[in-house]
Amino acid sequence: MVPTETLTKREPTVSSRAQDELAESLRRHGRRVRRLKINVAAWAVGTMALTTLWVVNQWRANGALEHFGFEGNPGDWNPTLWALAIGVWSLAVGIMALRVHFERPATEAQVAAEVERLAVDAPAGANLRQLARARLERIGRLRFHVSAWVLGMLVVTPLWALIEWQDNGGFERWSTDSQRGSWEPWILYVGGIWALVIVALALRLHLAERRSG
Repeated sequence: MVPTETLTKREPTVSSRAQDELAESLRRHGRRVRRLKINVAAWAVGTMALTTLWVVNQWRANGALEHFGFEGNPGDWNPTLWALAIGVWSLAVGIMALRVHFERPATEAQVAAEVERLAVDAPAGANLRQLARARLERIGRLRFHVSAWVLGMLVVTPLWALIEWQDNGGFERWSTDSQRGSWEPWILYVGGIWALVIVALALRLHLAERRSG
């Protein structure tokens, strides 16, 4: 005779597993949103505090602002340290915000539309909703990386120019000799390597699409 508990036990169905995965995605998204709110509040307070400290320090050191400079003459205010602190912090918070936006769980309407698209070429017996949700998550992740790269270059490029200007004066040529007017193009290495990583992610997504198709 088969025990009653054996009869009542069932293996998790594909549908229940999908629901569990969606619930976990929603919880993970909720945690990211809460962390983002905390970091935005900390960034706002920190930016005001750092700006106030920088202004007081520059005023005491060089008097009233006349122009931005790094020679230490009266009226010269050096923005480099302030810009680096605020810029890097802003970039970190901005990337968090982009992740919350692009990696949020797909809506039912988005999943339904993707299921309709996949139904044309999907093999028989495939769980189209699970495939659709997984594909939407991969696309969202790739969009996040692309947007993070764009934001990163928009923030890091002015910081790079500011650092090179402070170290070597106005731009005259690309060089690594640290002479007056020589700017080292390390920003190109940073942007290029980061872009190659994103290309690799896009290629991985493409191969996954072909395998699932």
